[in-house]
Amino acid sequence: MRKPPPLKAGQTIGVVAPAAATDAVAVESGVRRLRQAGYRVCVGESVFRRAGYLAGTDRERLDDLLQMFADPDVRAIVCARGGYGSGRLLPLLEAELEVADPKILVGYSDLTFVLTYLTQRCDLVAFHGPMVSDLESRPQALSELLSLLGGDRTGWSMSAATIVEPGTAEGMLTGGCLSALVAALGTPFEIATTGKLLFLEDVNEKPFRIDRMLTQLRQAGKLEDVVGVIFGEMPGCSADPHESVKVIDVIRAQFASGGYPVAAGVPSGHGRGCATLPLGIRARLAGQQLTLLESPLSVG
Repeated sequence: MRKPPPLKAGQTIGVVAPAAATDAVAVESGVRRLRQAGYRVCVGESVFRRAGYLAGTDRERLDDLLQMFADPDVRAIVCARGGYGSGRLLPLLEAELEVADPKILVGYSDLTFVLTYLTQRCDLVAFHGPMVSDLESRPQALSELLSLLGGDRTGWSMSAATIVEPGTAEGMLTGGCLSALVAALGTPFEIATTGKLLFLEDVNEKPFRIDRMLTQLRQAGKLEDVVGVIFGEMPGCSADPHESVKVIDVIRAQFASGGYPVAAGVPSGHGRGCATLPLGIRARLAGQQLTLLESPLSVG
């Protein structure tokens, strides 16, 4: 895997919106936070555009992303928000994106499509972490993101709330938003899970929908050869008041006989989402604790 260099104070962060139309106030507040932290910020031309529910046309959103990867002054790219739309860009990325200069890309939710593309097709470490629209309301997430991207791993800790299946496993981290991963099944861009530590998270999906998506992953062979599974906080993934099944019940039932460790409640992505999870590097899951076994950034 190729690793981007650390992000240094004063360097330029590019902001792009590969998915849904943005809230200008939230994005501008996040940009202000990045500038206050000591970084230059370059905002893509399509970030405040709107084409229906998207932040500009596919071509406009793609051109922003390509430009940020091509600009030597941009050392990190942080997505504005998720929503829907980045999966539409994958065939275009395959034809046009060249990542000769490895650099940081951060996002979650719908950006799972792009994160998976970068780690699998470009062999580039990518970062499942807070987006620009989150930064005003999640100052701790911003602090932890910039610390990790700057090369400081001393404060990095990823502890799950619940052990679903005990055990210890090591493997390369992969994954992201469950609904996005399921949507990519059967396409050239579906996730590869063999020998991996698989991270799954989502938001506002009822337990039966989580069950349905996990069943689809299993029937597609994506849960058979993983070494372990880690779930996020799953906020809003609750049943109606008259229903008794909870999302943790679904997870326990789905992995009762998996034969590998499973943990739930890691705070990355939706929810409190303060932790940034590097994808494409080796890590260890031991009970509730997830530990990086290598730096996600290049050294020297």
